[in-house]
Amino acid sequence: MIWQQKKFKPLESILRMGFLVNLTSYVVFWLVDVAEPGFVSRYFSVHIFLLAGIVFGIAWSSVLETYEQRPLMHLLFVIVFGVVLSVITWNFVADLGVYRVPLVFISAACPAILYSLIRSP
Repeated sequence: MIWQQKKFKPLESILRMGFLVNLTSYVVFWLVDVAEPGFVSRYFSVHIFLLAGIVFGIAWSSVLETYEQRPLMHLLFVIVFGVVLSVITWNFVADLGVYRVPLVFISAACPAILYSLIRSP
């Protein structure tokens, strides 16, 4: 019911916050390092945040008791990953000429196909 609050689970909150902070830090530091090469990687590896994010994510998923379905968030991730994969494919297959456009469409459709396979009973 709407007036009942969820029980506070401190370990789940700490692990979720650790995952989100590490993921955000990885993306920000990686983008800064892409914009100015060597600015971050000269001092430390940004992949430390990725490793810590994976560890926090696995720990958070093992502690999580109830999973809430958020289909709009799933759709947003599918669209974002489709766009990212199509941009990466467009940049990496410049030498393939005629096959470049179909490969971009195939790579853009891959997240949607994978999502539909995961969701199917």
